[in-house]
This record gives sequence, structure tokens and C-alpha cells, in this order.
Amino acid sequence: MIVLRSTEIAMSFSVQETLFSLLQHNAISGHENAVADVMLCEFRRQAKEVWRDRLGNVVARYGSDKPDALRLMIFAHMDEVGFMVRKIEPSGFLRFERVGGPAQVTMAGSIVTLTGDKGPVMGCIGIKSYHFAKGDERTQSPSVDKLWIDIGAKDKDDAIRMGIQVGTPVTLYNPPQLLANDLVCSKALDDRLGCTALLGVADAISTTELDIAVYLVASVQEEFNIRGIVPVLRRVKPDLAIGIDITPSCDTPDLHDYSEVRINQGVGITCLNYHGRGTLAGLITPPRLIRMLEQTALEHNIPVQREVAPGVITETGYIQVEQDGIPCASLSIPCRYTHSPAEVASLRDLTDCIRLLTALAGMSAAHFPVEPDSGTTQEAHPL
Repeated sequence: MIVLRSTEIAMSFSVQETLFSLLQHNAISGHENAVADVMLCEFRRQAKEVWRDRLGNVVARYGSDKPDALRLMIFAHMDEVGFMVRKIEPSGFLRFERVGGPAQVTMAGSIVTLTGDKGPVMGCIGIKSYHFAKGDERTQSPSVDKLWIDIGAKDKDDAIRMGIQVGTPVTLYNPPQLLANDLVCSKALDDRLGCTALLGVADAISTTELDIAVYLVASVQEEFNIRGIVPVLRRVKPDLAIGIDITPSCDTPDLHDYSEVRINQGVGITCLNYHGRGTLAGLITPPRLIRMLEQTALEHNIPVQREVAPGVITETGYIQVEQDGIPCASLSIPCRYTHSPAEVASLRDLTDCIRLLTALAGMSAAHFPVEPDSGTTQEAHPL
């Protein structure tokens, strides 16, 4: 059995510095290039093989070169929720559409960055002046069709001269800030936390002999259609996949006691998640994988917490039904105020996530329960 000597984060890898660096970049779905360039650069330092597919997914291979080695895929998405310019008004104001699911209640008054043809352009999402607002206008959030972006343009031609056109991507603006107790507040923690975890694992395993082949995948378009990673599956053909994403932390006054997930209490192990509109897509994690994750965490003194998360869906909902069936698990980093400009998460939980994934990468192939459990511990009898 080949095991990493320690799951502690190397002194050369700064979790906070790496996360803050990734958060500087803007990357709505379909426009992930800035983050992809960072991931490619970091992976190329020590990975055995790195590539970017035609859809934009970034893949790095580490560990065993044996053709029959067990293939573990660990993934996180690069894209963030945001907007796209739909129309430039003659006045120079911009109409827009949501890309992914940015929280509508936080849109009005938000500062945004537009990635124009001539570089970034700052703007704000306008709202009817409070002094002239009447009735419900003072208390209810306008829908996206009632809002606009103000970039200070004098008219449509001025906006075009600034490099803005229909299709220009727009991202929320909120540079990362440290809060008390190792918390960080920023836009796009979903899922730059996961991307940071990938780089942390890469740093830990890059110079270590492994029994298995580990594929680290930074995926695209998760916030848009949740399927951007599919081309990677068909090339890598993983035996097992583990996703890293955020999950709502239920320690705030509005969500108190909804679930047991809490910030600074360790990474979450998903038991069940599914789309908010029903169970047509989601993940029921195989119990054997939950046992594997919890036992590994226990052996390495890593805090974890279980979660059941209706309304949350990730790529695992589609990965599991590819090929002959891919056993999937999901590690969730607790996050407050998800899909808002001010998401909040814990650097401790992020570090614990990296430690757990590093421990898993260092295990022998025999420790990965790829095949299903038997239906019973008792002798089976025919009907």
C-alpha cells in the first residue's frame, strides 16, 4: 500500500493566496479562459500530462502510469454565475440576461464588471431612485427584464466605443475580504473554492508515488447546463469520481436548523442532492463511498459532516450515468449567501477538503469500493 506521509498542507502552498488569486478573475459560463489559463499554468508545473479539450475543460494527470491502474477523477468547475448583455439601448444603458442562477434579490444596485472587447468596463445595475419609488417598488426586487446596467456611456455609440456589444459577459464585483475566524467573503467562491482545492491536491501529490492514476479536472459550464464536463468522462473513463463544490451553510438566522451543515465544522459529504424543481436529476451517493470518505477522514483526523441538500445539483447527477456507470461522491464546502455578490466560506473547511482529497489520492486501489455492495450479509435464496 502506498500512502502519503502526511495530509498536512505544504508550507509552499498558500490556501488563502491561491484562492484570492483565482477570485481576481472573471469567468461566467462559456467564458472561463482567464481561470483556465491559471489552472493550466499551475498544473503544467509538475503533472505528467495536461490538456484542455475543445469545450474548455482543463485536465491534469498524476500518479501511476500503469495502463490498468485505477482511475480516480477529482473535479471542480471554473465558471461563476453572472450575466450577458442582451441589448444596448439608444441611451447607452444595457439590458441583460442572467447566466446561471445569480440571486435576483441582490441584483439591483450591484457593482459589476463587463469583459469588453477593449478590456474590463465597470458598471452598476440600476434601480428606480428610492425617492420616486411607490408602493411595492420600495420593497420588492425587480425582475431582470426591469433592470439595466449603467456604464456611464453617453449613448449607444459611446458604449460600443468602450468595447461593449450584445453578448458581452458581465460578472459581479466584490474583491475577496477576510472576515473573523478564518472566513472569507467574495463573489465566485462557487466554485473557486473547488479550483483552489484542486491546486492544493496537485501540489501535495505531484512528487509522490501513487498506486492509482489521479485526474484533476477544472470543468466548464456547470452553472449553465451542468454537463460541460461530459467530454472529459468519455476520454478519461474514470473508475470513480469525486466532485468539489459549495453547499448552503445552514447556520444563519434564515436557515437555522434547516440542516446540520455549518461553516468551520469541516467539509460536507453529500448523501443526497437534487434539483430544486424535482428529483429528475441529482445524486444519491452510494453508501460504500460515504463509508470510504468517513473512514479516511477519521484515520487522518479530518472533520467532516454529512449533508442532504434538496435544491443543490452538480455534475455528479450526470457523471454517474455515463459509460457503465461511474460511482460518484461529492464533497461540499459550506458557504453562506450562495450565488450572491457576497458569498462567505471558511479557509479551514477548504483546507480540510484538500487534506481529505490528498489522503484519498494516496490510498491503494484496493481501498476504493468501485463495485456495488452485495444486497445482503445473509445467504441469498431464490424467490
